Amino acid sequence: MNVDIVSTVDNKLLERKEISAEVSFDAATPKRADLKQAICGKVGANPELMVLRDVSSAFGRKSVSVIAHLYPNKEVLMATEPQHIKVREGLMPKPEKKKAAAKAPAKKKE
Repeated sequence: MNVDIVSTVDNKLLERKEISAEVSFDAATPKRADLKQAICGKVGANPELMVLRDVSSAFGRKSVSVIAHLYPNKEVLMATEPQHIKVREGLMPKPEKKKAAAKAPAKKKE
């Protein structure tokens, strides 16, 4: 797996680094965890403080474009990222759906 960092932007307002990378590979498309490890290895960061926001590929292409956010600590990450991203990254459990209340059968008039 070959990682090329396309750009790195320091977002001081949200206290994070926004990393855009191109990852090429020979076999099947790598898992998100493998992509995260490869990008963190290239940047020299802790994988627990990185979130993959977008992983996009095209048919027949042996590479993916990745947008990742790197935070200075866990508290900033948890306060900034939306819930669905934290669930996807395994940082919080998936919320349970509320079950619809069972309707009571209508009473017949006699």
